[in-house]
Amino acid sequence: MSQPRVYFYCCPEPNNLQDDIIILAEGLRELGIPYYSSADYWRQSPDGDDYLFRRTPEVLPDDCDVVVLPYTWFNWVLLGESRPIRREVPEGLFKRGRRYRTVYMDTNDGLRTVSWEPAFRQFDVILRCKYLRRAWNPGNLRPWVMGLSHRILRMTAGAPPFADRRRTLLINFGASHGFPHGARVRSHERFDPVAARILDVDATRDDLTVAPSEPYDRLMWEQTNHRHCRDYYERLKHSQAASCFCGELIPPMPWRDPSQYLVGGNKARVRRGIYSFLSRFDPRPERIVQWDSWRFWEALAAGSAAFHLDLERYGALLPVMPEKGRHYFGVNLDDPGAVVDQIAGDPGSLGRVAAAGREWAVAHYSPPAMARRFLAEVGFSAAA
Repeated sequence: MSQPRVYFYCCPEPNNLQDDIIILAEGLRELGIPYYSSADYWRQSPDGDDYLFRRTPEVLPDDCDVVVLPYTWFNWVLLGESRPIRREVPEGLFKRGRRYRTVYMDTNDGLRTVSWEPAFRQFDVILRCKYLRRAWNPGNLRPWVMGLSHRILRMTAGAPPFADRRRTLLINFGASHGFPHGARVRSHERFDPVAARILDVDATRDDLTVAPSEPYDRLMWEQTNHRHCRDYYERLKHSQAASCFCGELIPPMPWRDPSQYLVGGNKARVRRGIYSFLSRFDPRPERIVQWDSWRFWEALAAGSAAFHLDLERYGALLPVMPEKGRHYFGVNLDDPGAVVDQIAGDPGSLGRVAAAGREWAVAHYSPPAMARRFLAEVGFSAAA
């Protein structure tokens, strides 16, 4: 089999963060797999026009084996605006007789995204971050994750040895949404107080509206919608642990369409109240929607012990699952003291989990690892 060729439809706006395809392109480049693009996108340094994606008008989708669309193609919210911008499906993308496979990268928030619309059944594969295995999903969705980009790996490199770090738990969700995450609210109420028994808490928050003075940091700040912050990465590298809770906890029923009580105003709130009441008689735990976040991957990359929900318990699904107590500390918010007691009884476990978590994340979710998995999902091999 000849080497596959990959075509990316890129949104051309420099502040339209398309981190889902950035990691793929970085990995494909490392593997020597050729890829092409509809637009120039993602400057890698402030000194030139060294775009990761280079517009290639001489190469079209028909010349390639795989065609990829980022999630913001159909759902981009401009900074400071509320209504998303939705582009049309590229003309001829699903034409009869096409030889390429189509992929949509769905890192959208919430449970029921644009991927649930009937027209999206035409995609051969939809790689869905924040996949919830304890709910119905369309048949062409596959579990995916945000992963580790070169920017994250660069900013978390050079961390001091674990023993030389501050024995602190970093709790900082500055670059977040304008609404509270239910899982975070509950973690603040139930987990933070018990964690404070064994770790100092660092709740420092950065002013992300201030542009960095260093050229690289300023470029990344501009291209990530003001999420990039060197001071945060430095605190993370010097902290032994980080809080990574994310998402919304929902009742364990219904399986088919939990979104009926996630959106819809008063009617949704009434439905949620009903299912919350019924869940009292259901032995299954709650479920987590929108569990994936950059904080989790940044903490792992920095070699900081990551505290998150018990991903398996709450229904999250990754292509390769981490083991709680080995790669991260999975917390049951109905009994948050259990993991704290575990660490208190085995103080060395904090450093062991931090080291194993970084090794696991790099092995399975670095750019080349993500690219290999991507190629396998569309029927190719990186060794081809």
